[in-house]
Amino acid sequence: MRAIQFVLVTLFLLWNNLAAADEGWQQNTQLLPQYCKDRAKGSQSPEFNKWRGTFGEVAVHIHHYCDGLYAEQKARVSTNPQERNRWLENVIHEMLYVGKHCGTGCVLFPELHCRLGWALGESGQVAEAIEQFQLVIRTRPKYSPAYAKLSDLYVKIKMPDEAKNVLEEGLKARPGTHMLQRRLKQL
Repeated sequence: MRAIQFVLVTLFLLWNNLAAADEGWQQNTQLLPQYCKDRAKGSQSPEFNKWRGTFGEVAVHIHHYCDGLYAEQKARVSTNPQERNRWLENVIHEMLYVGKHCGTGCVLFPELHCRLGWALGESGQVAEAIEQFQLVIRTRPKYSPAYAKLSDLYVKIKMPDEAKNVLEEGLKARPGTHMLQRRLKQL
């Protein structure tokens, strides 16, 4: 039974990826990073080849990361709950995939796990989301977006004391960080 569920979920996610392509993914990349735009030109294009040095070994998987970014954009603007959930599942799937190939030394590591944490939190998997943000904080303590996003999650789930503690911890690691100061002031 699990094998059938796995196959169905995999086919569903593949369908979502194909649907994104059918929507004109290459034409809807305005908000994606330049490396995604360049990757859309083909993995052997001169434009994308210049990014290989930046990403190292994870470069061969970058299209999954870009698909995850695209799905995140769609999830953020979707007003249909079922459609939004499908996009969130796609974000989670793609970020987990790239995460298997992107260790703590990978340039995408902190951003990848913060995006995964956001998607998990939005899909109701709060404990897993917290783990992702804490992973980033442990491995990259000066990466202030992880503190900001974790505090936002704590505020969302009505745990303001934890949000405040995270922001204060972040300000100890990165004093003067405006995004953290602003959130702390709002609390």
